[in-house]
Amino acid sequence: MSWIQEFSLQGRLSRTGFWLRMGVVVPVALWLCTAVQQRLGAPFDLIPVLVLVGHLVSVWGRRLHDRGRSAGWLLLAAVPVAGAIALLIECGFRGPAANAERYGAPAGVRSDYLRVTNPATDSALP
Repeated sequence: MSWIQEFSLQGRLSRTGFWLRMGVVVPVALWLCTAVQQRLGAPFDLIPVLVLVGHLVSVWGRRLHDRGRSAGWLLLAAVPVAGAIALLIECGFRGPAANAERYGAPAGVRSDYLRVTNPATDSALP
């Protein structure tokens, strides 16, 4: 996975991947935001903050996809306390949903590019 995919809303993200990003990337990014603000001041701290927000939207959105939900569910964060708790439960503690096929292959599963088909019938070979 390339680093640019960390900012994409496409695909899915496993619960383990979600917690690794929340436990490793977010604290480092918050430290970076604080360091830039203290060293360079107000106009320059906007850049790392925007990068962090983009990363958070991507991670939470892809985790919602793994749960079979749209990234639009991130709007729950606008509801004070209850919305944040609902998102945390949905993304952090519940497993993958069975109906999440519309958001791509499950996290960690490769695409179906290895499937062998019969060109004459365009059906999968056994």
